[in-house]
Amino acid sequence: MITKSFIKSSLTYTVIGALPFASSIVLLPFYGNKNLLSTDDFGLLAIFIILSELARILFSFSAESFLGNTYIHYRNSKLDEEKFLGTSFLFLLMYGTILTFLFGLSGNLLISWIYPGKSIEFYPFGLISLITGFFNGIFKAYTSHLIFREKPTPYFWSNILHFTLVIVISIGGLYLFPQSLTGPIWGRFIGAMATFIWAVIFFVKHGRLSWDSKVFKHLIKYSAPIYFHNILYWVISNIDRYIILGLLNQGSVAVFDFALKITLAIEFLQNGLSAAILPKVFQQWKSKNDVPQGNVDVNKYFHVFALINLTLIPLYLLLIPYFVPFLVNNSDLYQSFTLLPLLFAGMVVRIWYYVLASPVFYFQKTSILPKVFLITAVFQIATTYLMVDFKGIQGAAITNFLTKILQVLVMFFYVKQFYRFKVNRAKLVVYPAILVLLLTIATLLDELCNNFMVYSLIGVASLILGYFTYRKEISISWIKEMLKK
Repeated sequence: MITKSFIKSSLTYTVIGALPFASSIVLLPFYGNKNLLSTDDFGLLAIFIILSELARILFSFSAESFLGNTYIHYRNSKLDEEKFLGTSFLFLLMYGTILTFLFGLSGNLLISWIYPGKSIEFYPFGLISLITGFFNGIFKAYTSHLIFREKPTPYFWSNILHFTLVIVISIGGLYLFPQSLTGPIWGRFIGAMATFIWAVIFFVKHGRLSWDSKVFKHLIKYSAPIYFHNILYWVISNIDRYIILGLLNQGSVAVFDFALKITLAIEFLQNGLSAAILPKVFQQWKSKNDVPQGNVDVNKYFHVFALINLTLIPLYLLLIPYFVPFLVNNSDLYQSFTLLPLLFAGMVVRIWYYVLASPVFYFQKTSILPKVFLITAVFQIATTYLMVDFKGIQGAAITNFLTKILQVLVMFFYVKQFYRFKVNRAKLVVYPAILVLLLTIATLLDELCNNFMVYSLIGVASLILGYFTYRKEISISWIKEMLKK
């Protein structure tokens, strides 16, 4: 039976876990204020933020997954639990400290080697970003463990503390030190440091700070494949900004990064909807004796997922060029509007990725993921370099779109080897494909037609397609019932 406390805790984990998305959106009007931050500094800030995220992944060895997913194997014995927590924490602390020290020493050398001729300084903001990533890695491990420990209250307050410090200090720093990265960089650092201390107190209190070789071997065996996958995921999600910096300039990085940040709202929507429907989808497979194939009951949840995305994406695209200028006064960043149709086409393609990824996770075929991400990462690096060199940031948007298509195709190739698809093609294939085509055409018509007219026509076309595709079953009460479940 689903209890009130279960629903409350699930909501806490889902909503609070999305605060990193929220902080990026909340800070965007301040980063986009030309009186507080220049376009070049906006681009450089994006470089340091994704450097911090890379440091979090590299320095934690994906131990956050180990501390969360394997906790059930150690919690029956207090001694085993203490060894599990203590050894994991000591590993995180030692491994992260060593890598932070090594990368901190070699940072300037690496920057000058990767970007010869560019006036980019690693110190102090690059080093601070590395340390921020190290702190965030240990905090992420702590919060992942809290979920499986079923402790929503400290999860809530620790994340709220981090979010509040980042927002308040970043904004305050921008007004105290305008036209400087001091506020945003130190805001993230102090937020990370505070919650790092919070996590350290927990591990010291609940863990036995001694080395257990069995726990360590289990950690390495479990985390290594996930570590490889997470590095590849970072490459696919972020490497384009570094290539743009090398071939173009910081201002171009700012424009492209701003466009990607606009799409975060759709990513947030997709992650939230996925979290809502996947438990019900997994229950359907379980009720069918774990037979690896689709069915009507599974598909209806993905139909809701697709319909909401395909209705809201065109509306969001239509409103962005008129809504953003009220919040962001740096007109240089408005150049990103021309990239949006193709980036949103990529978000439509992501609908298929979520459908394909669901059986991968339920039927425990996660060994597929590193293969898929390796292929797409190699493609993205090579193609981004060629396309940016040829077409500038428009080339980066084209590559972003093509990479998402390739990712879906490669995923489909592997998934169909163990899973039998039974889908309504009109709802899950044709309807999304038509919207992808319309958004692609909108990119080609950018300088030939009025964008408002083109986006409006796409929105109307999507609504008409949605009505005729779902006319036999569509109703507000039906959608609410699916989401309520």
